[in-house]
Amino acid sequence: MLNELYHLSIALERAGITPFNWHDDLTELPNANDNKPCYRISINSDASISDIAPMQKELVACLRKWEPSNGNSFPGFNIQPLYRLADEDKRKRLKKWKDGKEPVDRTLLKQWCAEGKAKNWDAKFDKKMDKCLGTIPRELQEKCADIPNDFSALKNIIERITKLGDSRSAEFFQSLDSYLWRSLEKDDHSLTLLTILVHEGASSRRPEDDRGSLSVFLDVPDWKEYPVASKETIKVINAQLLKSASADKVRVVDKHEDAFGLSSSGMSGKLPGVKLPVLGHVSLRAMTSESLCQYRYGTIDERSFRIGADSRKRVKGALEWLRDKEREGETWGRVDGKELLFAYPAVIPTATLTLAACFGARKTDDTEARFENYAKDVVNCLKGMAPSLKDIELRVFSLRKMDKARTKVIFHRNYSAQRLADAANEWQQGCSNIPTIRMKAWGMEKGAVIFAETKTPFPLQIADCLNRLWKLDGTSPSEVKSIPNTVGIELLLDEFAAQRQVPHLLTVALQNGKGLFLSLGNSLHSDAVIKLDGFNKHKQLMPAILGLLLWTVGIGKENYMNNSPYLVGRMLKVADELHAVYCKEVRKNNLPPQLLGNALMVAALDSPVQALAQLALRITPYLGWARTNATESAGLSRYVLKEFGLIEIKLRDAVFPDRLNDSARAQLLLGYISGNTQIDEPAKNS
Repeated sequence: MLNELYHLSIALERAGITPFNWHDDLTELPNANDNKPCYRISINSDASISDIAPMQKELVACLRKWEPSNGNSFPGFNIQPLYRLADEDKRKRLKKWKDGKEPVDRTLLKQWCAEGKAKNWDAKFDKKMDKCLGTIPRELQEKCADIPNDFSALKNIIERITKLGDSRSAEFFQSLDSYLWRSLEKDDHSLTLLTILVHEGASSRRPEDDRGSLSVFLDVPDWKEYPVASKETIKVINAQLLKSASADKVRVVDKHEDAFGLSSSGMSGKLPGVKLPVLGHVSLRAMTSESLCQYRYGTIDERSFRIGADSRKRVKGALEWLRDKEREGETWGRVDGKELLFAYPAVIPTATLTLAACFGARKTDDTEARFENYAKDVVNCLKGMAPSLKDIELRVFSLRKMDKARTKVIFHRNYSAQRLADAANEWQQGCSNIPTIRMKAWGMEKGAVIFAETKTPFPLQIADCLNRLWKLDGTSPSEVKSIPNTVGIELLLDEFAAQRQVPHLLTVALQNGKGLFLSLGNSLHSDAVIKLDGFNKHKQLMPAILGLLLWTVGIGKENYMNNSPYLVGRMLKVADELHAVYCKEVRKNNLPPQLLGNALMVAALDSPVQALAQLALRITPYLGWARTNATESAGLSRYVLKEFGLIEIKLRDAVFPDRLNDSARAQLLLGYISGNTQIDEPAKNS
């Protein structure tokens, strides 16, 4: 990751962009949400608590805490709830109180908390709190000695919190306890504070492993210009810390260069970390002497990869610029709950370039956008950056959280912008390498029915679709991670992907997606209305993926639509339609769960000759009925008979293999779900 970020820092420098320089120990607060907010605790001049309230998520995102050692910080830090209740009956009652379903029984709750083992702060946590309320704020006070008067709130909070005596942890606990019990007598926001008072523990876990944690930030109620909990105050603290670090830095002449050709001064100590969306805190490089494998090379810790203070500042600033919230969909995007994708050109553009979104790493509220639109916008923007797209290099890499401590670069590629422009066009051609497929689906308006067509998938949707395991009834209860998330990007941009990847991808698509195609065909041919929400949206993507994979290996629809596998699929499709018409007329709209052709599809995927032989025996009575049908559906039954005849003529001289390979199975499935434009209503795209 260091190499990628150093190259990005050079690109930013050339573009005249200087990332904001945050002090390494001034770290961001944990992400706040409605279920787990960050609480502002206001401290009076006598060190008592005047108020506790959740802060807005937007404000929390702007705040930072000085954390010179892991877990010990100020003015923000994590605390444990005061008490722990693990009894199941007590937890159920507590939940009702928190949800507002019952009024809080203060007397009963106090009785529970007074029990011997209910207190949640132990000696180990007291030691941590003594640092957060004593040592750390005093050190911060020394480093911020000449802070401007407009930010006197910081001086005041440090002076007030250090008024606590030698047993500062116990005094702070008592102050919290007193305030929280008083708040329960009121009708304002006391219910939100129950989370601070009581942790709902698990009876199956040891108390020392199940304490709970929540984020708090100290402030004063009587601030003047700026409170402690403000973006301005945090920036002033940052400036003071950087100034102090510069003054304390001992200049040592180091003749050695680091790995990037800069001075190796300041190479000792761990590298800084950056808080990333989804992944949380990520170390730029983690090397520890505790890993015995490091001794194999004779260098340990920072000596194994020399990176000085200047290079550290560059790579940290580059990653913070790259993951800026405002650039979601541009330089970064979410792949899943454990992986982020980063994408940017080697020359930073002045215009908005939604490169990450073009690959499918879009914002969570951008679910209706199309690949075609993003690709067009990105290519047009790139064309305005240089005379030739071949001169623009695109850099793409992804980070995945492997476990709590490790984050790994699992994908890294460089491509030319010209390759992206060509590949986007080829991608769309491949995804359209399928027959017309239209699905009757529920529209946005209640009760409205539309005809939805297939969609071109984003590259990151390839793995999401293929890793999804479908049952024959059209449900998808599980996911099998057999394909990496970034395989679609390689399929899009790697010119040799056809030889290396497509055979495997086609096999996985058929193994995992067979149930989707069979259930989709059964629904289409029985004229059922489909819900295209959640994972059902894969039904619009999977046909296009099959077409793309076939096209990538040189099998175009102008050829395969005349091949025997495709024609057998269409024959079984027409059998379904005839069976459905028969059931609607003769059986008074009583359709079976599985139509005739659908019941033979599993056999056809193995041996089409045997499937056709079974079809010939079972379809005879339905063909006889269709020839004499005189009801309102007579025209439809005549059309079905005509289709049978046309397909039969094409199959007369066809060569049928004993067993189908994967590409032939894909053609058979596409034939089975293909549409009849002659009898469909006018399409309304979705």
